[in-house]
Amino acid sequence: MKGLKFFMSLMVAMLFATFVGAATTPAVGVATFVASNLIHIPAGSLGMAVTPEIWTEYIIGNLFKNNEFLLHSIDESQYVIGGTVVHIPQAGSPSGVERNRSSLPATITRRKDVDVTYALDEFTTDPRFIPYADKVELSYDKMDSCMSEDMMYLHQLTAEAMLYNWRPTYFIKASKTKNAAYTIHGSNLRTGVCVDDFAKAKAIFNKWGIPKEDRYVILNSEMYEQLCADVRASQNENLSAIYDNATGRLVKLESFTIEERSTTLMASNSTLSAVAGTKYFKWTSNDLTYSVEAYEAIENGAKDAGTTDCCYGLFWHPSCVARAMGSTQMFAKEGDPTYYGDIYSFLQRLGGRARRADGKGVLGLIQEYHAS
Repeated sequence: MKGLKFFMSLMVAMLFATFVGAATTPAVGVATFVASNLIHIPAGSLGMAVTPEIWTEYIIGNLFKNNEFLLHSIDESQYVIGGTVVHIPQAGSPSGVERNRSSLPATITRRKDVDVTYALDEFTTDPRFIPYADKVELSYDKMDSCMSEDMMYLHQLTAEAMLYNWRPTYFIKASKTKNAAYTIHGSNLRTGVCVDDFAKAKAIFNKWGIPKEDRYVILNSEMYEQLCADVRASQNENLSAIYDNATGRLVKLESFTIEERSTTLMASNSTLSAVAGTKYFKWTSNDLTYSVEAYEAIENGAKDAGTTDCCYGLFWHPSCVARAMGSTQMFAKEGDPTYYGDIYSFLQRLGGRARRADGKGVLGLIQEYHAS
């Protein structure tokens, strides 16, 4: 197969050299052959009208790039209906069992099945205008640059939306001594992330009966650095062994594989109440987690952060969270006579959820606000 592909590419190169007349030199043929085999662009896009199928495949193939943490979840995409809604038939409670039954007739029960249904979020890029002159002069490069920018932002927003969909019911508070240096947004003091927080999360997961393999945690860059600083300051030789000074990487701690990204989740306050008989907390009243759009606006400087804003990370097990991908579409209007160019936009449907009704298997790690 590879030999045939090589032969066909060589034939194309030779034909090209023949048709260009004066440029019929071996160098031209070789250059064409090299370009056709080494320049990895979406197949069929160069020198042709834009094919939506090619770019939608590009989106699907790269949606989780640089956000691989999303793959550590149950994929429920097979349950997507019409590209927009997830519907999962779910069996109810099993029939009761009694040992050495002493009374008859036995109680008759009927299983109550409860279906799981949730809508996928719709992500749409702003329409992108590419002037005809740019297409003529820059060809594929202009398209690739524009599309890549749009895809990067699409990937960022979908990842943050998925974290929001996985947001926890229960929390532990970061326990490193409060300090203004740990305040990422807002003002005054916050507690920082330390090794002890991971030990506490491990104990809670063990108590919940969560599998000890494949546990994960995701922290934003500032919280991650707080943890690394705590490890570096430790006199424990075992902790020193897991931190790589050359790369600055801390891969695993207390059974949790550590993921880092620029942002995770943020709440407008850390008003939490202890859950009786446990070492974790839940929201005192309403869930105070910022929506994806509000958090993005704060990160981009379009919205001022609140004084009491608190960032938080997430501990989870893949069996306790889910993702689902719906339809992917590209919209194109080529040769628009009013814009003298082409206009493109993209649509991606994606969703997810915390899978357990009791909220276990997902745990927040929040920086606690202190006025002084």
